[in-house]
Amino acid sequence: MDIAAFFIACVVFSLSPGSGAAVSVNNVLVNGFRGASFGILGLQAALALHLVLIYLGIGILVSQSPTLYNIIKYVGVAYLAYLGVEKIIASIKADNSLFAEGTQQSKSSLVKQGFTVNLTNPKSIIFLSAFLPQFVDIHADQATQYLLLGAIVVLVDTAVMFIYSLGANSFKRYLSDGKVIRTINGIFGVIFIAIAATIAF
Repeated sequence: MDIAAFFIACVVFSLSPGSGAAVSVNNVLVNGFRGASFGILGLQAALALHLVLIYLGIGILVSQSPTLYNIIKYVGVAYLAYLGVEKIIASIKADNSLFAEGTQQSKSSLVKQGFTVNLTNPKSIIFLSAFLPQFVDIHADQATQYLLLGAIVVLVDTAVMFIYSLGANSFKRYLSDGKVIRTINGIFGVIFIAIAATIAF
């Protein structure tokens, strides 16, 4: 089990400015840093649920079926490539809508919002289903390995979401700059496509 490679993949995945990052940034602007923390709690609860579902179902099936493994692998490749193209198109089209203003929310509604956003995000389940089994040794205790890998996923994503929130809290005026957002979209578009190519070949 290559923990270093898995850790790097998790960092790249979490750093992508997707729905979780957008929600975290928006929550900082509307509800403050403390409010954003409750949103992050919801995001990670949904991510943990994804990991449990993968272990109980898809993860086990993938480890026992080379055919299913390849199917999920190339679905993941296709989706990552799609995300990459989508990000690049967004940068070309000058999509400046990273977040939206709103009214302050209660702690429970922030947790529910984060949970719903991540739970209904297909990028998470597809990415994890495609990547986790590749780092699991089928001849060793799989439960322990999935627990370790799952903990890394959640800890890395939590850290990254807090980094986004701290950045938003410190540099609010820069996040409203369309050029910055377009550049971020372009960079991560290239990263997604590069990861997809690496997995495919």
